[in-house]
Amino acid sequence: MTEIPLDARLLQLAAEIKATYSPAEVARLARLIEPAPSTGEMSAESFEQLLELLSSKSGGRSYSDRSIEAARLVLVMGATVTEAANDTGVSKQSVDQLMTRIRRRMEAMPQGWVKVTRWFPAEVAKQIDGYADSLKAAHAAGTPLSDTPRFSVSLKKPARKT
Repeated sequence: MTEIPLDARLLQLAAEIKATYSPAEVARLARLIEPAPSTGEMSAESFEQLLELLSSKSGGRSYSDRSIEAARLVLVMGATVTEAANDTGVSKQSVDQLMTRIRRRMEAMPQGWVKVTRWFPAEVAKQIDGYADSLKAAHAAGTPLSDTPRFSVSLKKPARKT
């Protein structure tokens, strides 16, 4: 069997990627560019966004690399739980529990909402956080967002020195 030489451009690109990005970023890039069949429930891009949302809401407990791969196989590649378990070396029961947890969290996320991360003064952040909670409650109650009160930020004036 004759080996086919790798394209020099790809080798150079791979070296640049390894020198520029962390191993986690390279793994994420690989997941994003891997061809996905039409049998998956979501695109690779949507999966990466989902991972970001899930990890930001996990309370510090992140998903293992094998769990992420199992979830990707099911959601992006269209694999069954059994296939994902076999491919990742995770038990079928664990993959099934993982997918149940992920699907529950996906269902709880309002569609079309995005996470915003910015720095604010403490008093403004507290007001924004409270407003976000009221929007989530309105959404959970089935109230259209257009029927929720408007939001404005109130800043306290500093006390004058006399």
